[in-house]
Amino acid sequence: MLNKTSLETILNISLPDIVVEDIHWKIQESTPTSLVFYKIGYQPNAQALFEERAQKSSFSWVILNKDISNPPPNSSVINERDWPEIQKRLMDELYPLPDLKLIAITGTNGKTTTTDLVLQLGHLIGKKGLSIGTLGVREWNKNLADFGLTSPSYIDLRKFLNRFGKDKDFCVLEASSHALDQQRLFGLKFDGAGWLSFSQDHLDYHKTMDEYFEAKLKVFNHLKSDAKLFLPKEQVALFEKIYQRKDGCYQAREIKDHLPLFFQAQFNRNNLEVAASIISDVFQTQVKNVWDKLTPPDGRFYVKEYKSNYVVVDFAHTPDALENICKGILQAFPEHKLKVLFGCGGDRDKTKRPQMGKVADQWAQKIYLTSDNPRSEDPEKIIQDIKAGISRTEFICITDRKQAVRQAMDGLMEQEVLLLAGKGHEDYILINGVKHPYSDIAEIENYILGK
Repeated sequence: MLNKTSLETILNISLPDIVVEDIHWKIQESTPTSLVFYKIGYQPNAQALFEERAQKSSFSWVILNKDISNPPPNSSVINERDWPEIQKRLMDELYPLPDLKLIAITGTNGKTTTTDLVLQLGHLIGKKGLSIGTLGVREWNKNLADFGLTSPSYIDLRKFLNRFGKDKDFCVLEASSHALDQQRLFGLKFDGAGWLSFSQDHLDYHKTMDEYFEAKLKVFNHLKSDAKLFLPKEQVALFEKIYQRKDGCYQAREIKDHLPLFFQAQFNRNNLEVAASIISDVFQTQVKNVWDKLTPPDGRFYVKEYKSNYVVVDFAHTPDALENICKGILQAFPEHKLKVLFGCGGDRDKTKRPQMGKVADQWAQKIYLTSDNPRSEDPEKIIQDIKAGISRTEFICITDRKQAVRQAMDGLMEQEVLLLAGKGHEDYILINGVKHPYSDIAEIENYILGK
């Protein structure tokens, strides 16, 4: 329980007799003993939306980011720029950080795979680990919680660390550009980090590549003085760009051993080398002879054999990621021809859509365009945006993803690889705010079983 005197001191206000036992950022999840941080947006209906949610919720006290007409009696306002520090002080009281090493993984592509590899490698050298990212909150062999984002809110992150980290040696986090820019990692200091890649994504949020890069660069603000940040040795231009601005940047050590199929794709080898370099440096131990014990994370270069063919499911949803996975497949299966099935998410960076079409046009023998998560957009309009980057005249457009996958499987000839890109581990398609059950992996497995 949060001491009332501490609460008054931190908020710099006098409070009535209230009880605060937990902290939330979603008012709809609060309880009568909750302290809630609620940011009212700047859209015309923002205040009305807050009032509606507040009337349906119970809470001890709510902190708002701006003055409104007719605020709840149990509310106060603080300047939004003060939120990170005040949240941290309150979380330190209720959810203190456990004593464990923290590791951050950032990059346009590869965060989830590398985070999972760090977790596995830590386990293989005898360290208890926790990962927080796209796949949720995980121990090396099980899921503990889901939250639906690459990086959770600051409040949820602190709760996860407090709840699940007390018996752990380390926690590895996916540090998205949004999380870094929005101070969702406020006050955390990392013992090691990795930066895997940098290419176009999230320009609906960052607006320019320079702004996107500056957001990523904020990971250095969270490094301890002796911590190292590792990059793949192939990312020469990115390394030089960072090195000119920041100290503590290093190239990952090369692994020359023979590696399993998953790591024969160069981008996955890069991810492994970064993960191994981080674990070796943070725990001052050599990692070797464990590669065959590693397993790919869900939906990352998932490979299913079918007759003389292979089906690959991967989360690749940016131009760079799609090109990497196409090149990786052709390296891993040099005797096979490549077919690609993909779409693009709605309400996100539209400028990458024709670029992804151009990548598929360059590497695939046959292209199937379909839906990803259209959200509030017309999926057929998204497909039209992708088509603008395709120079060939023959390709197939099927809006319904399940139907598209079935038709692509029916059309497989001898020695072909079908890549299903963009969904990976996801088990839904998001349309107008509703998650409709769907999984590329389940669809492939059902097809092969004749279902």
